[in-house]
Amino acid sequence: MIGRAHRSDAEALSNFAVRLFRDTYSDDTAASDLESYIDEHFSTERQAVEIDDPSAAVFVAMADDLIIGYAYVVVRSADGRSALLNRIYVDARWRGRGLAGDLLDPVVGEAGQRGVTHLKLTVFERNSRALAFYKRVGFAAIGSTTFMVGEDPQTDIVMQLDLIGRLNGGSA
Repeated sequence: MIGRAHRSDAEALSNFAVRLFRDTYSDDTAASDLESYIDEHFSTERQAVEIDDPSAAVFVAMADDLIIGYAYVVVRSADGRSALLNRIYVDARWRGRGLAGDLLDPVVGEAGQRGVTHLKLTVFERNSRALAFYKRVGFAAIGSTTFMVGEDPQTDIVMQLDLIGRLNGGSA
């Protein structure tokens, strides 16, 4: 079941995000940089702030009262027409079952309700699984950017999804 996260989910969401971030990036990132990023971005307090942010939406996927995936989108932008998909994380045991796509659906719906025309994201250039997923659902690479993990500058691919076609019945 997928629904909006509540403040009461912040601690479980923090624990989930920390575990998945470590599992995904520990092979490519020094431990000190990894922990620095985790401390700054995945504390329980930070998760509560993100959940409560009126310009954002956090959706959680649950199974047996445990978080198995989540998506975090920020809808504020300088142009008012784009949103930033900050995260879609899916537990390794649930990958390959369509859960990432299921988490993307409410993100797209939320963005569309707020008048957004484009959904953007950045993804680590070495995260081949995520890159393949985003391409499969219609995101296109539009550039690259430097993403700091602690003191480690990493290259992220910037991707964008046209929501107008998708919201008007177009396919991904």
